[in-house]
Amino acid sequence: MGITTYQKQIGSETKTLYLVTAEAINRYTGKRVQMKRRGIPSKPKAQHVYKELWSMCRELRPDGVNFTKWFELYEQYVEYLYRKVRSQENPHGFSPKVVASKRSRLKHLEAWSDMHLDLVTPHFVSEQLDLFERQGMSRSSTNHLLKEIKCMFTFGLQMGAIKFSPFSGVKMRKMPKKRKEALTHEEANKLLQEAKMRNHPYYNVWLLSLSLGLRRSELAGLKWLDVDLDQRLVYLRRQMIPGEGIVDFLKDIEERVVAIPQQIIPALKELKLQSKSDFVIELKCHHWNSGQQSHVIREFCREIGIKEVTHHQLRATHITLALVDGVPLGVVKENVGHAKLSTTDEYFRSAGINMKGQTDGLRIQVPQSEAGQVISIKSRV
Repeated sequence: MGITTYQKQIGSETKTLYLVTAEAINRYTGKRVQMKRRGIPSKPKAQHVYKELWSMCRELRPDGVNFTKWFELYEQYVEYLYRKVRSQENPHGFSPKVVASKRSRLKHLEAWSDMHLDLVTPHFVSEQLDLFERQGMSRSSTNHLLKEIKCMFTFGLQMGAIKFSPFSGVKMRKMPKKRKEALTHEEANKLLQEAKMRNHPYYNVWLLSLSLGLRRSELAGLKWLDVDLDQRLVYLRRQMIPGEGIVDFLKDIEERVVAIPQQIIPALKELKLQSKSDFVIELKCHHWNSGQQSHVIREFCREIGIKEVTHHQLRATHITLALVDGVPLGVVKENVGHAKLSTTDEYFRSAGINMKGQTDGLRIQVPQSEAGQVISIKSRV
């Protein structure tokens, strides 16, 4: 067992190559395992290969799950994602768009294919992500990449293919927090008034988005049987996703109950009387059906002279204005379906609600200017 040499004719030249044979007792089966590799061009490389083969003989799993290279983990992870895509047989699987996004992000790491997994350390990854940012990639994109790397190692750990994940305690890269963009009360009222006056087809969409704080997919999947006008409650049970259709659960899986503000009950009753569909919102608009409804609201906001927002920012507007108007933080959290109270609190802090007027008691006197004399100058004739 070990390293031996042999001769091989390559063209007109005879070369000396190395044959490596390694043997070890497998830690899982207790049986002796032997591996060979030929065609090694140099003795130093043959010695390195011998150590690698000996380790593989000892660590080789009988179930075939043995990840040593990055591409092995990558291929198994991608295959797992595609097996778990949402379908009729697997209704709680991953969204096709989510899987496509994950695959697209991981393509940035194809240069790592031949790397040993032990070399993909948090330090190495941090250096690589810094390089990507210097080449023009945004911090948000590198954070998405880091998230996928963490997911891959967690997947390998759960399969038993790796003993531990070096990324289990690694935090996401720091990003400057942006203010949650939202309409003011005046802007929201103007949006609805102008849309109502012009009989805009999106009026009811914007009214319900601002009043209930629903996601686009939740509003599109809302049926009249889910709306209890007497109790002033909406029961969210499903969503409608562009390209997929009806999905019988929400983003966070659990069903949700949403309170209906008293002032929009008459509008909902009128809409129900006029409706010819099981769905509350039934729009024959390619922007709505394809999930590109933000184009419509941006254009309308520009036209009426208010801040341009996306459709999802109407949800942010609902959250912000509810907090400004004194709705308790916990109630807003449950209403909009945030998993954590801290997520809702970000809107509270972003709007500066807790800071408004807090320094009015600061006893600093600002010197007042003396009233000046106004002298009338008349031209002399």
